[in-house]
Amino acid sequence: MDRRKRRTRKMLCEALIRLVMRQPYESITIQEITDEADLNRATFYLHFGSKEELLATSMATYYDDLTKRISAITEDVPIWESVQAIQMVFEHVEDNADLYRVLLGKQGLGMVINHMIDYTAVYTQNGVEQLCDPAKMSVPMPIVMRHFAGSLYATLSWWIQNGMPYSPAEMAIMGKNLCLGGTIQIFEESLLPEAKLATA
Repeated sequence: MDRRKRRTRKMLCEALIRLVMRQPYESITIQEITDEADLNRATFYLHFGSKEELLATSMATYYDDLTKRISAITEDVPIWESVQAIQMVFEHVEDNADLYRVLLGKQGLGMVINHMIDYTAVYTQNGVEQLCDPAKMSVPMPIVMRHFAGSLYATLSWWIQNGMPYSPAEMAIMGKNLCLGGTIQIFEESLLPEAKLATA
């Protein structure tokens, strides 16, 4: 793609992101996007077939930058074993809090949510497949990856909706503990004495 096309696509992506932070996504029209980008409608359709395609592309630019940085430190381990990698995800959301507050809030966009989960799952699976034999897994790899991605999304959503009460570093440690030990281990660690006796 030549420089002019990249610049035009970038202008449209940035225009949509600005609009999403000002008004509900559902109400945004192609005309508003092109007006915001100071382009005409014909130009929009030369690059994108719909505003949904534009939104997916816009968010992918955010994810691509993040995954490049994560890949540099997780060559030999899955992302959930690296506190630093998980912390990068929370720092990324913190740095773009206004945008993610809209996308991950109660009025969040279903299409964006699914795109985020799928992107995270596919990225993670590509790394894990270098370390594991999917044929030996008791649960199919795509399900495992979406379980991880869905859990990460839910945690990010709670974190930003509640004013980010813990730092990205604290969230990363908790995220790793949840991934490696699971919720059962977390509960077992906190069981009251009488509950421990009952489960013995």
